[in-house]
Order: sequence, then structure tokens, then C-alpha cells
Amino acid sequence: MTHTTPTQAGDDRLNIQALLVRLSDPDKAVRADAMHGLVEAGKPAVPACIALLRDSEWRVRYRAAEALGLIGDGAAYVPLTGALDDGKDHVRYMAAKGLGLLGDPRAIERLGLMQRDENEFVRRSAARSLGMIGGESAVLALRAALKDEATDGVRAAILEALRDTGADRD
Repeated sequence: MTHTTPTQAGDDRLNIQALLVRLSDPDKAVRADAMHGLVEAGKPAVPACIALLRDSEWRVRYRAAEALGLIGDGAAYVPLTGALDDGKDHVRYMAAKGLGLLGDPRAIERLGLMQRDENEFVRRSAARSLGMIGGESAVLALRAALKDEATDGVRAAILEALRDTGADRD
């Protein structure tokens, strides 16, 4: 069993703070590296990432949503669900992906509604996430989306998600 000393806890907070600053860097690679650092930090980074979902810069919100999904802490469920309403499609895409990574079946209804998003990449991400979560409700949402979807790439993502759930064998 490892114990965190007060000094280590302070160092962790400093490291997280430094990573948070780097999420605003103009260089995409620096932002990606900072996001991976937050994922490595794990649960202690979750509150800061949740707060960043309200940042004025969409690139910061995007990376915060990505980190939350990859960390996989259930505390991110409500904030990621809220990020599905973001004005920037990149953020909605990553929030949908993050919800799939969390695997929480409560997200199925909202992800099903995201199949009507104006952006095809958001719809693809929502479909993939429904496939990751699986279950009868996810299959129903995917089948409903398939009926209305006209974009080939999104249709392919929906069919792949149905395969992931095993529903293509019905």
C-alpha cells in the first residue's frame, strides 16, 4: 500500500496545474501531451477537467472532454452529458466519445438524440458510443438512427456499432 505524503499531494496539484495551463497552448501537440498527462494523473485531475468544460476556448473544452472519457471516472457522466449541448461540434463529438468510454447506460437516451446532430462526426461518435455501451436500449436507438440516416459514413458507423452489440445476428 502506498501512501501519499502532503508534499507529494502538493506536487501532484502543481503538476495538474501545469498541465491545465498547457491545454491552452497554441501548439496542438503540446495540448495533446497535456491531455495525456491529465489522463495519467487520473482521478485527481477530474475536478479540474470538469471545470474546463466551461472554458471559453473550444480546444480546451475538447481536450478536457477527451481526458474525462479516458480517465473513466463516473463523476464525469453529468458534465459530459452537458457538453453534448456545446456550440462547437468538436466538443460534442468528444463528449459523446467520452460517454461511450464511461459505459454508463444512462447516456443511451442522450446519445440516441445525438443521432440528429447536424454534424456527421458527432453522429458517428454517438453511434460508436452506443455500440460500446450496448444493451437493448442502445440497439433500439441505433436501429432508429439507421432508418433516418442518409450519410454513408454515419450509416457505416451505426452498422459497426450494431455489430459491436451483437444485434446484427438477430
